[in-house]
Amino acid sequence: MLQRAETSHRRPHPSDRPRPRPGPWLALYSAALGLRVLCAWLATGPHGLPTSHAAEYDAVAWNLARGAGFSLAGAGDPYATALVPPVVPWLTSLVYRAVGHQYFAGILLQCAIGALVPLLLAGFAASIFGGRAGRIAGWLAALHPLLVFFSGRLLTETSFTALLLIALIASAAWVKTPRGGRALGVGLTWGLASLARPAALLLPAVVAAWAWVPLGLTVPGRERMRQMTLLLLGLALVVGPWTLRNALVLHAFVPITTAGGRALLDGNNEIVWNDPARRGGAIRAANVEPYASEARGRGEPEADALARRRAWAFLSARMSEWPAMAAAKLARFWRVTAEGGWPRERSPLARALSVIDPLLAWSVLTWPFAAWGLAQTLRGPRRFFQGLGFLVVLYFTALAVVFWGALSMRVPVEPMLVLFAAVGFEDTRRRLRMRTRALRVIPGRSGGALAG
Repeated sequence: MLQRAETSHRRPHPSDRPRPRPGPWLALYSAALGLRVLCAWLATGPHGLPTSHAAEYDAVAWNLARGAGFSLAGAGDPYATALVPPVVPWLTSLVYRAVGHQYFAGILLQCAIGALVPLLLAGFAASIFGGRAGRIAGWLAALHPLLVFFSGRLLTETSFTALLLIALIASAAWVKTPRGGRALGVGLTWGLASLARPAALLLPAVVAAWAWVPLGLTVPGRERMRQMTLLLLGLALVVGPWTLRNALVLHAFVPITTAGGRALLDGNNEIVWNDPARRGGAIRAANVEPYASEARGRGEPEADALARRRAWAFLSARMSEWPAMAAAKLARFWRVTAEGGWPRERSPLARALSVIDPLLAWSVLTWPFAAWGLAQTLRGPRRFFQGLGFLVVLYFTALAVVFWGALSMRVPVEPMLVLFAAVGFEDTRRRLRMRTRALRVIPGRSGGALAG
């Protein structure tokens, strides 16, 4: 006698779901880390010294590690500073406390953080466009020449790019499922990104504007305002203590750094504009006359305010030339050549790599897919939600118009270009596959149709 098997009506438990396999992601991280360490070894080496700008981050990190506070060395004792944003020096100080003042150890930390960028981009792309696009984006980011090269520098580009992606992931998750706690978390992540690079300080406003309409479709108006307030609260909770510290030690209102006016002057001055080879770029104005003499003997906030006034005076006197200035800055910002930025003389391998410009080759291969992916995104039914990455591109492009154009300014944009390239590649692959299926002759069917 056959017995009917009893069917189980047990509700699925979360532990019953298949867990993601760590193998592919470990392989992605290992490949990304290996490329970045190799590039750092060729460009800097284990006994290399920091460049002029990286030396400031290195000095602050070492002072933090040895208990001298967030400071730089002066003529006498170290003095409190806010010249550099705090995240990178603080992270580097943790390494220096463990291994001593080893500059290359700080570089390796940046390589490790840079190797996280492909994983973070894959997660962001998967949440917006799906898993296949996420995997493609992750591997493209692991191989990207700019992302690889700038991971070997003790500056803000790599850490900021990682924190920017974390903030974007949190923002996308918040808009998908609006919650008060998630809104607060989004503000906290944007605060951390701003402390890594002050350029991100206005990005939460862009995200809030992007999220305003989608939130209105899922939550009541009063709840939407509450969540926006929580976002701003999270931002203030992170940035506020650092601003208060600056007010106490510098006796001035300094939200994050005392380098904003200097950065504006670096790209907007007579020396840069009157030199065709430098036009659209920047100099370290604090080290060049007559600006160096003007800043000498002044405190950081006062010198920064003076630099801002000099920059605005230059811009105000040349309002008719603003379009030409913007064009020159954009040309540098969106250039497809490295202009000698790659390691060349350190080893035979480095010289072999310099035969062809990696950035030029990369741009030729990926930018057509990025353009196609962006076009498909902006014409798709979810264009408003999926266009967050494009807003990031526009934001940093606008910053380049105000300050200057440089590859270092473009590094945070590159993951978004990789994202759209992955979307374009996946869309092209899908279309070709559908076309191949449509043209394929199925044996035994075409002959029967003709016989009939």
